[in-house]
Amino acid sequence: MTFLSTSMERHLLNLLHSSLHIKQFNQIHALIVTNYPTLTQAFVRSLLRLSVVAYARDVMDRIPQPNQVLYSSLISTYSKLSLHKKALEGFVLMHSSGTGVVWLTIPPVMKSCISFLAVELAKEIHSLVIKHGFGLDVFVQTPLMDFYAKTGDIDSAKKVFDGICMKDTICYNCLISGYSKSGDVIAAQQLFDEMTERTIVSWNSMISCYANNGSYHEGLRIFERMQAEGCYPNEISVATVLSICAKLRDLEMGLRVKKFIQDNNFSSNMIVSTALLEMYVKCGAVDDARQEFDRMDRKDVVAWGAMLAGYAQNGRPSEVLELFKCMKSEGIKPNDVVLVSVLSACSQLGSVEASERIGNYVESQDFILNVHVASALVDMYSKCGKISKARQIFHMMPHKDIVSWNSLIIGLAANGFAEGAFSLFEKMKQNKVTPNDITFVGLLTACTHAGLVELGLEFISSMKADHQITPAIEHYACIVDLFCRSGRLNEAYEFISIMELEPNVVVWGTLLSASRIYSNVELAELSVKKLLELEPENSGNYVLLSNIYASAGRWQEALKVRNIMKFNRVQKISAYSWIEVDNEVLMFLVGDTSHPRSNEVYRVVDGLAIQSTSTSYSLDYEGEF
Repeated sequence: MTFLSTSMERHLLNLLHSSLHIKQFNQIHALIVTNYPTLTQAFVRSLLRLSVVAYARDVMDRIPQPNQVLYSSLISTYSKLSLHKKALEGFVLMHSSGTGVVWLTIPPVMKSCISFLAVELAKEIHSLVIKHGFGLDVFVQTPLMDFYAKTGDIDSAKKVFDGICMKDTICYNCLISGYSKSGDVIAAQQLFDEMTERTIVSWNSMISCYANNGSYHEGLRIFERMQAEGCYPNEISVATVLSICAKLRDLEMGLRVKKFIQDNNFSSNMIVSTALLEMYVKCGAVDDARQEFDRMDRKDVVAWGAMLAGYAQNGRPSEVLELFKCMKSEGIKPNDVVLVSVLSACSQLGSVEASERIGNYVESQDFILNVHVASALVDMYSKCGKISKARQIFHMMPHKDIVSWNSLIIGLAANGFAEGAFSLFEKMKQNKVTPNDITFVGLLTACTHAGLVELGLEFISSMKADHQITPAIEHYACIVDLFCRSGRLNEAYEFISIMELEPNVVVWGTLLSASRIYSNVELAELSVKKLLELEPENSGNYVLLSNIYASAGRWQEALKVRNIMKFNRVQKISAYSWIEVDNEVLMFLVGDTSHPRSNEVYRVVDGLAIQSTSTSYSLDYEGEF
């Protein structure tokens, strides 16, 4: 080899270790193929270092016998780029070609095994690890243990852990996470207490373990112990503790964590801000959540979704639609979580115009393939009275879960299509979908609307006998409603008396309303007595009883109820009406002047009243309030 040739090789090697454009790689490749074939493997490694993996694989496939280092680099790059199937194929090719396995390939290939749940291949790799004498290496054993822990084989994970001579914090953290996933909090805590040295990941793993398994107060205790032992919490610690506060609905603790966030300059972290927002939402402090949302410098789709869900879950659908409009105007593409909240808001409003607008948007974005969004779409169309559209979406769904079936069954029932609901239930069973408690709420609702008392009783009996579902208060309330709608008030009361659960306000309220319709003063008095014990501040109970007395001509009793109401300082709740104008849902009540054009509204109303009088139309005043 000449001096010039050696100099050129060194120059090419230097170039390969620098940042090159793809065209420069093409030029160097041409030189290597024609004059410097010994640099081929260095060329491939350079491509892999820059993640130009397709080009690298194409060149590598032309090398007669790639070495271990090259295979290891290829597998690591595939794994790093989440091309896990390619990584597994590369490992199998390496082994089958007779190239010896090196320990460097084990961590990335095990990561790919986790992604693909490739249990059999993972066990073969474990055998190779033992065969090649890598069994004592913590860097090889830890990913093996991590695989077993994440795939639910905690016993194998523990065996691998026990076989590691020099255990570091990473292998401890892996097994703690495995115990957390399997729900064995005690074993996780014992392992945590064994650790002579703990990192921030160790503490976070333990807090998450308690949070994921419902031991929320223990999770908070670990957070406090962590600080007491001098370990400084990071963003993950704080976000996990905020999620615990959200699950506990503990706003007071959440505010203490917020002060910690402010004192330690975590406020600018988007993960922490989103967790704080979600904590406010779960604790019902929606306005505080909105303030936190507005303070965020950057908002990803998760933050938008959390705020939209907060409004939807707290019965503020108008704000959902308004915020969704802002989200789209800022160019944020919604995900399935966002759209489920928006569709829920449309369901709450019952707005036909809004449902058509949002429904068309969802369908145009191909979200119909997402089972959660499609189920919410079925529910929205059903609640807006567009049952044929709900059926169409349901039949278009490539995959249906129990929520999908329930949405349409309940939709059919609520819209008076009882036979359709029963027929769909039979089809659901034919498709081997197991009904749940919500399914039977839909079926009982269908019976209620159709007046099918005996069938309703059969359904509630079959819940426990045939499906091992214990009836909840919602199911009992449906049966009471079914008796009441059929005029069988005494049977309704007898059913309430033998219920396995304590009757709630819905049950007694249903009986009270039916007692008014059928002028049953005795059951009305009994119902009100129970209701006043459960919700003494509800003015509706007093109003209904007073009206029942008035209808029966028992004016003294009606007056007495009004006086009791005044004495107890119970305020009559104003009844709001809703109207949709120009894609906006407006809310108003009697004597309302809050709308900017209220004067025009009242002029029109007065005009209609005059016109009604002139045509001798009179209103029938019943003397009720």
